[in-house]
Amino acid sequence: MRFIFAGTTEFGIPTLEKLIADGHELLFVITQPDKPFGRKQELNAAPIKKWAQANNVRVLQPDKISELHDDIALPKPDVLLVAAYGQIIPKEILDLPRHGSINIHGSVLPKYRGASPIQAAILHGDTKTGITLLQMDEKMDHGPILATKDLDIAPEETFQQLYRRLSELSAEICSQILPQFLTGQIQGEPQEHSAATFTKLLRKEDARIDWTGSAVNILNQVRALNPEPGTWTTLDGKVVKILEVKILPGIKIELPGKLFQTPEGLAAKASDASLILQSVQPAGGNVMTGAQWANGIRNLSVKHFI
Repeated sequence: MRFIFAGTTEFGIPTLEKLIADGHELLFVITQPDKPFGRKQELNAAPIKKWAQANNVRVLQPDKISELHDDIALPKPDVLLVAAYGQIIPKEILDLPRHGSINIHGSVLPKYRGASPIQAAILHGDTKTGITLLQMDEKMDHGPILATKDLDIAPEETFQQLYRRLSELSAEICSQILPQFLTGQIQGEPQEHSAATFTKLLRKEDARIDWTGSAVNILNQVRALNPEPGTWTTLDGKVVKILEVKILPGIKIELPGKLFQTPEGLAAKASDASLILQSVQPAGGNVMTGAQWANGIRNLSVKHFI
């Protein structure tokens, strides 16, 4: 198989390494242009670009992928493989390879179409998710399904842990299914579009903690939304990032967001239980345990998150 890959994050790296090890030919990688990052706004290359450069793979970074019509068409690839690319790809580009374009999606479609399927599974407290390999059409995560593979979600598994396991699972499914598809052994099956659910691009405000919510919902939010956009709250008008928590049942404190000390460390009250603050980062400060942070809080007994 001669293929082109379009992606931006590290999600596709295990798949690329597996396909190359299987003897398939990666023609080049397409990724997003370098973007300013940090206080100094220095240009930062996408993880997939760094991998490609380290492995002597050609990299193209168009503002719009439609600019690469000839680059994609001329080598006559068998397939364009896409994973977490971050751009809408027009039909005239999708149809250029001999066998079209294939997307690796981090859910079992038609559930959780869109930009944040892995986070959505954790946010909703799901116990299972998976990978879908699908033929791409002009609509988002809409095309015929070639294969799916389920994966159990551990009770306290974080986004980063689940992301890593799904990326490894995608390598397995691509190695097995793509050769069968290209030789006509597998045909795409239409999705049940009436059952589709959708996710969105997550922003900072989506990660603000509502302490009037349940402890389980807050725990899932912390599991799902770190490191990006990063769950947060405020104390005395200053932002505090909440990086890791554990549910503490049975504490009779009524005010949501109330901070208090326990033998297990600093805790905050939710609507129905409390949460031990295992890891936090105050504004302008370093990551620390809640217990360490509490040492610097004056009048702790009257403090609460907002």
